[in-house]
Amino acid sequence: MSANTVSEKRREGRYGGRLEVVIGTQGMPGRPVTALNLSASGLYCVCDEPLGDLTRVDVSVNLDKNQVMARAVVIREEELPDGKWGIGLFFTRIRFEDRQFFARYVNGE
Repeated sequence: MSANTVSEKRREGRYGGRLEVVIGTQGMPGRPVTALNLSASGLYCVCDEPLGDLTRVDVSVNLDKNQVMARAVVIREEELPDGKWGIGLFFTRIRFEDRQFFARYVNGE
């Protein structure tokens, strides 16, 4: 392995397209955000402001005429060059069937 190769630590594949997602927290109404990637275990999205590490959020993903509702926690935040925030979310509560649906979608099935 060359020095320039970065090891991928993720266990699951990711869909790398843009998805419209709605997230909300207790005390904050749901708001649309753009997800830049999705896996069976979480997603990475762009928000106008930080949410705070370990903040629990409700997530709604509309994908191929299916609406998936899940609960997630913020596991990573980073300020982006344009002043927005990149937010990594890990699903903590999601139906087994929905997790399988995401896995099949990521794998192109």
